[in-house]
Amino acid sequence: MSESESESGARVYADSTNHFPTPFVNWANASAYPAWKPVDTKKETLQIFKFGFYTTVGAYAWLYLWKRTTFKVELPLTAVGFATVATAAKGIITNLREKNDGWNTFWAVGTGNLAVLTVGFKSMPPKHKVLTGIAGASITALVDHAYWAQSPSSAGQNVKFEAANTDKDFEKQQFWDVWKRRPLSQTVDGLGAGRGIFKP
Repeated sequence: MSESESESGARVYADSTNHFPTPFVNWANASAYPAWKPVDTKKETLQIFKFGFYTTVGAYAWLYLWKRTTFKVELPLTAVGFATVATAAKGIITNLREKNDGWNTFWAVGTGNLAVLTVGFKSMPPKHKVLTGIAGASITALVDHAYWAQSPSSAGQNVKFEAANTDKDFEKQQFWDVWKRRPLSQTVDGLGAGRGIFKP
């Protein structure tokens, strides 16, 4: 029996550190991020490149052969190049630092921005390229940090944090678990009473 299931078969959610959502308590450190594990940079980079490249080429070929129309291929290839460089940079930086936090995202996105702006926007002044790259990297890193800062501090919603930092096997939601309404009694059995949920 899975550790995420009780004796009655009901799903057991990870215990909440706080009773109310307090994402700001995790802003000062990187405790919300999952523990570092070695990243297979080559594998992840090739997967991103192949997916983006084949998708772009396939869409272009389909439009040309069946619809007799095309699109400017430069923009999607630029996006593929950015994603490839950013993924490679993040894997390398994460492995060198042996730590997961927002700085990995900052340097990865900054490197991707710099590569794309250097190759694709040759007429842009260097100062603008640097400022644009830093601005984009800062916003992305801030969003990434905010996303992870909430994971261990929201009541009943920290399963993501628990699954990332432990070896517990939590049952994944299937399609009909999301779209199909379940009886209130089943919901209470799974989540437990409290936090605005009352027994029927």
